[in-house]
Amino acid sequence: MPTHEVHIWFRATEALDAAAIAAAASVLSDDERAQFDRFHVARDARDYAAAHALLRHTLSLGGHQAPAAWRFEKTPAGKPRLIGDSADGRTFSLSHTRGMVACAVASGAKIGVDVECVDREVDAGGIAARFFAPAENAQLAALESAARRDRFFDLWTLKEALVKGLGRGLAVSLRTLAFTVGPGGIRLDAPDVEADAWQFALFAPGPRHRLAVAVERPASGACQLIFRSGAHEA
Repeated sequence: MPTHEVHIWFRATEALDAAAIAAAASVLSDDERAQFDRFHVARDARDYAAAHALLRHTLSLGGHQAPAAWRFEKTPAGKPRLIGDSADGRTFSLSHTRGMVACAVASGAKIGVDVECVDREVDAGGIAARFFAPAENAQLAALESAARRDRFFDLWTLKEALVKGLGRGLAVSLRTLAFTVGPGGIRLDAPDVEADAWQFALFAPGPRHRLAVAVERPASGACQLIFRSGAHEA
């Protein structure tokens, strides 16, 4: 994979039947399958299996090895990474929410992806008061109700994507990551992050979902973000 490319795959899951879910579960590791079996809500199990299968199939697109053969471990901060003879320097991030799953794969760059269902009931005001920076809350306060809700999910997914990309886990305070979303693009103001070293994007994989990507820029400049839909098991 070229160093300037980031591949983002997403898949809607609500229409998946039992055979499709079983196919997704068939490529999971023993640990992943155990987690899949522990879900008490069928749609949560479906989305978990679909997300992890999507990542495994994405990693296998280059023909390196079969989807079921990839092995992972977690860093001390909890960020998953490839291990074993098949680890080739690629980095990735994975996210799933009700009805949609997504993964992003890059060549060595720090990367994070987050996808959220935007039509669910959330206490947007309470969450923003607790986790958003003052400048972000000011953005929200300046908007009408519908636009405020949309902007809330823009900011929330961007924060989650960047935290995943940084790979520091709970050491990052969401209130210190102040995003501005506007006609001029997406801007970050954060005391402990080199903002100019990161590239951000927002995307709607469907009418009910919002997806955000955060990727560390390569030395050559901006990344090319390539969004694709589908299961691509073939």
